[in-house]
Amino acid sequence: MSELESAGAGKVALVTGAARGIGRQIAITLSKHGYRLGLVDKLAADLSVTAEHIERMGGEVVTVTGDVADPEHVDHCCDTVEKRFERIDVLVNNAGYAGRFGSFAETDPDDWWEVMTTNVRGPMLCCRRVVPGMLDRGHGYVVNINTRVAVRDDGPPTFSALAASKAALARFTGALAHETAGRGVVVLDLNPGMVRTAMTEQRPDYDDIPDRAFLPVTVGAKAVAALVSGRYDALHGRFVHARDDLDALAKAVIDLPRARVLGFGTTGPDDPVG
Repeated sequence: MSELESAGAGKVALVTGAARGIGRQIAITLSKHGYRLGLVDKLAADLSVTAEHIERMGGEVVTVTGDVADPEHVDHCCDTVEKRFERIDVLVNNAGYAGRFGSFAETDPDDWWEVMTTNVRGPMLCCRRVVPGMLDRGHGYVVNINTRVAVRDDGPPTFSALAASKAALARFTGALAHETAGRGVVVLDLNPGMVRTAMTEQRPDYDDIPDRAFLPVTVGAKAVAALVSGRYDALHGRFVHARDDLDALAKAVIDLPRARVLGFGTTGPDDPVG
């Protein structure tokens, strides 16, 4: 077993939204790398399928059915994982909601806001509960699962809630990264690429997306395992894509403090924002 493959031996990872899709594959991959796992999702039956798969592989796992946007659920989840495994070394904020795709004018305000609640409040609550323990121990990783609509405006004009929530998540990642810099806790955004999932299939342009645009679900999951291995801590606070050459990117950003960081573009040397 390679150094990367054994990087999680004895460590504990909490993965949200682990019932299916990307979250399930992240959990399976981390288990293969030696992590003991805490898994949370609203979908109890599908979550059990994930857990059974990991246990058949010989992995250790505890599951909690709950909503990451509910602080009582988050506390119960983390208490359960820590009671079983004593601590949480890695937090993967994967749980997400895209909402009902459609124009902003036709979107139900409550549904629009539910996207914000799941995609921003959820990771915030999980970090609020888990990060203090990481800081006390001087070690930990937070991986926020993000998407390119957070940083680019070339997607379909039906993503206002998703785009706003994921841009907020990217800024949260940056702010938390500043707070934890030099204290042993690494915080990153990861775009796992476009993956064929039940959520993706709801896109109004799904049938027009070329096959080459999609990545296997395993690619993003392997990127998570690599990012929490300790080899790419130079990417702290950055936005990473599953297609990235992580070695090349980690080397490239050393002298580029604003690379892969969500910010406001300026117009010249006299721009007051600059």
